[in-house]
Amino acid sequence: MNQNDSLGLPAALEFKSWGYKHASRPDFAVSGLNLKIDAGQRVLLLGASGIGKSTILQGAAGILGAAWDETVDVVDHDATVEDADGGQTQGRILIDGHSVRQAQGQVGLVLQDPDAQAIFQRVGDNVAFGPENMDVPREQIWQRVRESMEAVGLSDIQLHRSTTHLSGGQMQRLALAGALAMRPGILLLDEPTANLDPSGLEQIAGAVQQVLDQQGSTMVLVEHRAQAWMDMIDRVVVLGCDQGKTDEHDRKTVVVADGSPDQVFIDSHIDFAELGIWVPERYVQRAKNHTGVGQNRCVSQLGESVEGAPILSTRDLAVGRDGASIATGIDLDFYSGRITALVGDNGAGKSTLAMTLAGLLEPVSGYVEASEVLVESGAEQARSSHPFEWNSRQLASRISYVFQNPEHQFVRGSVLEEVMVAPLRTGMDQKAAEERAQRLLERFKLSQYSSANPYTLSGGEKRRLTVASALAAAPRVLILDEPTFGQDRVTWNRMVQLIAGLQADGVCVIIVTHDRELVRALDARVVELIPQDSSGTWERQESAVVPDASEAYSNGSLKEAVQDSCEKETRISVQAMAERVEDPRPASHSAYIASINPAFRLIGSFVLALPLFSSLDWLSALTALFIEIVLLMFAGFTPWRIVRSAWPLFVGAPGSALAVLLYGKEGGVQLWHWGLITVSERSALLACATALRILAIGIPAIVVMLGIDATDLADSFSQVLHLPDRFVYGGLAGLRLFSVLRDDWASLTASRRSRGLGDDNKVKTFFPQAFALLVLSIRRSTTLAEAMEARGFGSSEPRSHARPSTVKHRDYVFLLICLVVPLVSLGVAWLRGTFAFFGN
Repeated sequence: MNQNDSLGLPAALEFKSWGYKHASRPDFAVSGLNLKIDAGQRVLLLGASGIGKSTILQGAAGILGAAWDETVDVVDHDATVEDADGGQTQGRILIDGHSVRQAQGQVGLVLQDPDAQAIFQRVGDNVAFGPENMDVPREQIWQRVRESMEAVGLSDIQLHRSTTHLSGGQMQRLALAGALAMRPGILLLDEPTANLDPSGLEQIAGAVQQVLDQQGSTMVLVEHRAQAWMDMIDRVVVLGCDQGKTDEHDRKTVVVADGSPDQVFIDSHIDFAELGIWVPERYVQRAKNHTGVGQNRCVSQLGESVEGAPILSTRDLAVGRDGASIATGIDLDFYSGRITALVGDNGAGKSTLAMTLAGLLEPVSGYVEASEVLVESGAEQARSSHPFEWNSRQLASRISYVFQNPEHQFVRGSVLEEVMVAPLRTGMDQKAAEERAQRLLERFKLSQYSSANPYTLSGGEKRRLTVASALAAAPRVLILDEPTFGQDRVTWNRMVQLIAGLQADGVCVIIVTHDRELVRALDARVVELIPQDSSGTWERQESAVVPDASEAYSNGSLKEAVQDSCEKETRISVQAMAERVEDPRPASHSAYIASINPAFRLIGSFVLALPLFSSLDWLSALTALFIEIVLLMFAGFTPWRIVRSAWPLFVGAPGSALAVLLYGKEGGVQLWHWGLITVSERSALLACATALRILAIGIPAIVVMLGIDATDLADSFSQVLHLPDRFVYGGLAGLRLFSVLRDDWASLTASRRSRGLGDDNKVKTFFPQAFALLVLSIRRSTTLAEAMEARGFGSSEPRSHARPSTVKHRDYVFLLICLVVPLVSLGVAWLRGTFAFFGN
């Protein structure tokens, strides 16, 4: 049976003494792992943060590690092979008994970050990418695309729609559809719902359930909170380190528990709290009955709310970006010693509201007002009660904002220096700032990393470092964006304890979160942002037990607290996140030009332009411009459309002409002279020729190229010009990455303002911020490369193309026209005696 004509058959996955050490890291992330997963099994892979779960999935997807010699049957457990990236591999990973490197297309991987997995601009092209790399026949690719998008609930999304117009949940479903279109025998999911709201989580889990039921694929899932997935899990594997090893650098990755969910989650010998593992809600009470203990008791004693006058208020506030509001008429009060949770669906505007409260975004209308106490609390006197009008130093000592991505906030080379930034910027001397930083590092259990580079910390450690850095300036208001994102049970508990302690200290805490358990554990006041086309999704579900509080819930005290807190909810109506219907973007305003192959359009632009550089005279330029406009009008362009398309040229050409007029070559009659400026008959002709030539070269180049989709151009380079696919599509993916990096730059700018660094000279701050962007771009590029490799890109096997790029007779006619125009123009100039070789 042809593989391309059938669903992918379930495959077995086996790790044989496998391990991997990332380049430049001292220890193996995974070492000596032995694990076999039978075909068709649905496995939940658990373990503490840092145990190497993501590394294991990347290895199984074939994007990490070097390949062993397949002729060798016995694996030396201590032998390692270095890969091209400098990492070291030990052992093997086998798919149905064969090397993972030989299993292209049999493994599908879905990562945490949906933006990093969007390779192309159009939705359909992203889903088709995997089948293309597997050399699936073109007529089957689009069938797979439609089936996969329907399976994940995206059947109503147009294939030509831009990925920039998808919500976070839709982007994650798109990533899943891209993996499913490969029809993999093994589906690997690395925390695929970590950044989704509850409704998005249910949609993704439901889509996976449907696909597994249809295809029977093997599944390996890494997810801290697996409640929504438990109906499809038949095996749970818990990983840990071999505690028998005395040398920390020699510890092996071992299977601590392995069995059905019922067997593992009520096993009295497993200390889930110590391992940092969340027990699914359905097993909490059963585990308690079986062992006599539940998930640990509530994390801390919460402080009493301090009422009185609000420390921060909004009045008739409208929030949004670029002057467009998404919510209006917001009236809220925030108090010292009280925790407020901003909740709602992905894309509802929670972070936009939070950044407006933090003085990092300007209100569209209305205002955010600080109390007199807050205005007078900082080290530097603020002259306004509106946070957006404060300078960076004034803001840092009053309101601190902790971004969702910790790396947006790093500005120093060591952990200690990172925490010292805000105190130093707000006027504290070096010694006092260092003492405060040391105390905070100890409180956040980061003292041992004081000299380490912040980028080398684990995800949980980075998040704690950003909170410590924010608190270093002793702000009265702290705003946290997704503080428990991607945390295991241990680090989650630690973060909740820290937030509860801040409440007890009288800090006004505002959290942006999807984490229902966090809100319940902190007994936070809820402000829900609800789209106008929705009734809201946030519910304080009494059946969902707060981690570490099962006993309190069973005796009624927690239930009472939940019911009481239901009265502390505010709802804000935001602009509806309705589905956007897009018309297909035309490849050109001219039907003829749109029909030309993209590569020929690019080549034609060069063919037309290059000969015109040979002469700098007014007649050839005027002749070429006249012919070009006639041809463009014949092709369907109006004069106004030509001007609109190439308007920058009509601005730039007169400026260039003026410079040549004033400082060009002298000759002929002198028309005007002043100082170094001489206007002569020769310079006037050169100025005229310069302006005309800019228009003659630029107008057709812009008009002809305008509208080409980057993916179509890449397909043409690959299929018509036969350029290397790795170069073509790698560059194309990099172009899309620029839009993400623009958002990163905005976040870096806002972060530096929040930390007291926004008042420095722009030139002085540019280079450190540019370096931070470079680090982020490298990391994002690495993730994007992994996503592309996980879809089978870069192998030596043949590759098909979902969209054909063909060459027709009209393409050659187009090239001929592009060649004739400059030849005729230069010929006229030659005959009339105005031809001037390079202006001489």
